[in-house]
Amino acid sequence: MPAVVLPAHQHHLSLIQQQPFSKNQNKNENIPYIPPEIIRTILNLLKDDKKTLAVCALVNHTFNLHVTPILYHSVSFPYPFTFIKFANTIVDESQRSQLIRHLDLSTFSTIGLQKSKKSTTIIENGVTPNLIIQILRYCKMLESFSIAESLESAITLEVLQVLAFECKNIKTLDFCGLSNKQFSSALASLTEIMGHVKTAYNNEDGILTYSHQKVNYVALPHLKRLSFHECPIISEISIITFLAHSPNLTHLDLGGCSIGDATLNFIATETNIPQTLTHLLLAKYKDISSEYIAALVTECKKLEVLNLYGAIQEYDLITILTSPSAKKFKNLDIGSSHITLNVLHTIQENCLALRHLGISKACIQSITYLDSLLKAIPNLEYIDLTGVSCMTPLNVVNLINNLQKDHSLHIIEMSESLVNKLDTINGWKANNNNNYGKRRYYAKQTYRPERVHPRKLDMIGHGEGMSNIFQYYSFRR
Repeated sequence: MPAVVLPAHQHHLSLIQQQPFSKNQNKNENIPYIPPEIIRTILNLLKDDKKTLAVCALVNHTFNLHVTPILYHSVSFPYPFTFIKFANTIVDESQRSQLIRHLDLSTFSTIGLQKSKKSTTIIENGVTPNLIIQILRYCKMLESFSIAESLESAITLEVLQVLAFECKNIKTLDFCGLSNKQFSSALASLTEIMGHVKTAYNNEDGILTYSHQKVNYVALPHLKRLSFHECPIISEISIITFLAHSPNLTHLDLGGCSIGDATLNFIATETNIPQTLTHLLLAKYKDISSEYIAALVTECKKLEVLNLYGAIQEYDLITILTSPSAKKFKNLDIGSSHITLNVLHTIQENCLALRHLGISKACIQSITYLDSLLKAIPNLEYIDLTGVSCMTPLNVVNLINNLQKDHSLHIIEMSESLVNKLDTINGWKANNNNNYGKRRYYAKQTYRPERVHPRKLDMIGHGEGMSNIFQYYSFRR
């Protein structure tokens, strides 16, 4: 959503704390007294609707005091003009800049702008690294920073240094789709300043082992969530070093990155991350063996969300599904792996807390096994059955009819060719809207399938306010 810039109030922070709404102010009026905490709760429900919040801010002084912190909690910019307008307003205005917790540059786009010399000049001269640095330094309470490919040229070493060393409250860094050499070089230079991890490879009797030299100090102990989703240009040593300086991560997204077994070995053996990690995405990997994935997951005791979409062998899947954290899994995607009946049985035995399950391209020849799986996990809400060989129009009908009446399942993802053949059944219908990209769903009519089971970790909890580019990486690929 676009940033909304309100007229500044010189002392609005102190007013919120020191001037609670008083019953006596309205004792002679017909307007009923509403406690301030109720007003805040109601207005917070509108946090993703910036336009409505801006209108609420004009209702009266009390509403303005409560709305302003919500409006400035998360700011984003669809076009360079709004970014420049915001920058000019926030500079030297410490009260509002300290309200900002999330700076979201992933919404930025030049699509739709007139190709004029004036607009090109504004883009090139407006959104500069120096201006981003200036904003970061004014936002002293900043907790989250998001950026996507449209502004990757503005992320220089100087910007990364401010994020790493000056933003002391930063908890989330979300880099998505950044693939140019400038960003890779800037991150490599940053990790060199932090202190590189030295990794040695030993190959004895055909067995490859790794040894790592730890860093002398930790630069980012406050960082909790980190994403390099679809950033293939970053070197593995840069990622390992960044992870070494981020020992307390709870969310980690390395989907589509150019990492190998050394990265997973380092996380599992040389960091504190397995003790804190709750969300892990390693989808679309190319150079990682399933053995090292299983070894890492086994060490993670608190995992709830695990996306391993790729080619994992049956033995390693069984190892993962019998690990201590398997009973806590709420979201599991092992699509395109070697999913056999033994794997399904292990899921039924150990993963009863699941809400989302991805088993696309599973080797299942009979719908009976899917019936048994669903009966064993009555709280399952979503399942991805794309490319499962036993899924035919007739079997889909049987699967729906065999569901318990109180079963929680309301979304099934399937191939487009299969969804196109399905009619409405017991309140279920096909969703063929092109907004879903390549993904197709068969869902209960009361649910929106396009915002379910993202392919990218949601680092911020964007909800309806997720940018278009993040929607693309999360739901449309």
